Amino acid sequence: MRRLLSTCLFVLGICASSSKGQAADYDFPTLRGSDNFVPAFAGACCSRWAGIYVGGQLGAGVTSVDFSQTTQSMIAQILQNTALENEGRVSTWQTLGKTDSRGRSWGGFIGYNTSWESVILGFELNYSRTDFHPGADAMPINRIVSTSVGTYDVTLTGGSHITLNDVATFRGRAGWEVGNFLPYAMIGVAAARANLTRTVKHIRHPDFVRHSSGCHAILLTQTLTKNDAFLFGWSVGAGVDIMALPNVFLRAELEYLALSPYWSLGPTMFTARAGLGYKF
Repeated sequence: MRRLLSTCLFVLGICASSSKGQAADYDFPTLRGSDNFVPAFAGACCSRWAGIYVGGQLGAGVTSVDFSQTTQSMIAQILQNTALENEGRVSTWQTLGKTDSRGRSWGGFIGYNTSWESVILGFELNYSRTDFHPGADAMPINRIVSTSVGTYDVTLTGGSHITLNDVATFRGRAGWEVGNFLPYAMIGVAAARANLTRTVKHIRHPDFVRHSSGCHAILLTQTLTKNDAFLFGWSVGAGVDIMALPNVFLRAELEYLALSPYWSLGPTMFTARAGLGYKF
């Protein structure tokens, strides 16, 4: 009996060893707890760029404004229903031109990124306090104007200035992750707050002009001011974010912004910025 029991145990041991050997020859990945199963979409939640981020920025740029038409409506209103305007078309005289002004900006940004493998998509709210003061003052324009009721010696001078106080953009971003670098392009809508002034300084009909009703002189000056006017527009640009430390990145970008006309003034801005951000 003892021999039989010993023989059975020996045979069972051989069978068990053989079964383990055969199991080792087969690969069962779903049964191995040591293997980590990584889904194909895991990059959407594991990228270093995905999530909320905030930062600050400094910038410098150029603002361009065309002032050529800003005083025309004022002149037309002053001279409405007069032969000087109806026949001489004084309001169409171009007293001002286009002006470029350099300035600085500073502000911050907050945004959110999603990741699709190497493609980074997101949106961002960007705000800047600006220091742009474009303006135009004209040399007096003097012309002799003949009408059906007389001949006039007209001198016209105008001026206009605009101060851009704040600029905010809400933009979508699309980038491509390349190591620690994230080059991106952006497009969005923009809003700005500005103070505007325009002046028609002199419209003169000197007293030596012969007129059907006799000699007379007229001196007219009008100034209009609008503070905290809101201008809306759009923006496009490109830049690069660089992950310098874990969760800390540097930024460099260029942006072009165009605003809708107010008093026929439609500023455009070209700005270069450098920033520092933190990703949560």
